[in-house]
Amino acid sequence: MALDKPTLQDALRDMFEGKPAFPSSKADAAADLAAIYRAYAAGAAAATTIPVTVALTARAATLTTDLEAAFTVAEEAGPPGVVALGIAMDTALVAFWTAMPFAFAGPPVIGGVVTLAPPLVLGPALTALFLAGAAGGPTAGQQAQGLATILDAWTRTVTVVNTPITPPGPATPPIPLT
Repeated sequence: MALDKPTLQDALRDMFEGKPAFPSSKADAAADLAAIYRAYAAGAAAATTIPVTVALTARAATLTTDLEAAFTVAEEAGPPGVVALGIAMDTALVAFWTAMPFAFAGPPVIGGVVTLAPPLVLGPALTALFLAGAAGGPTAGQQAQGLATILDAWTRTVTVVNTPITPPGPATPPIPLT
């Protein structure tokens, strides 16, 4: 398994181009974006551990709610909403990872815990991307490439500590997602 930036970028481009259709509401846009990121995150690995599928699905549902709230805050803020959106999406994605257990069904059985999903990193990058998009010029493909690049680079800074459970063993140093 591995994080797959080209697939993430393609899915974002399809959403931005309205394929198969544009989201009809903030809730639909949040659900679409959360599903795209969830599919991307499903490929994550920290050495031999991968996200627990049930937890990944639950976190995607929470991410949907958090993204819809982010879109609402941005809309209600007016022009400064672009900054509010970047910050709120940063918070939502940090929360997505920090509650994510990782596991490897052995032998040995290994459990992993996310130890770092860097906060306050995505917000400025997303804000710059959204401002460039609002100014006009970038195509849907260019915007998808920009967003995929930001999300992929940040996701690879998320770290997991793995600990053998059966048989017991020492924890690993933090391992970045790949």
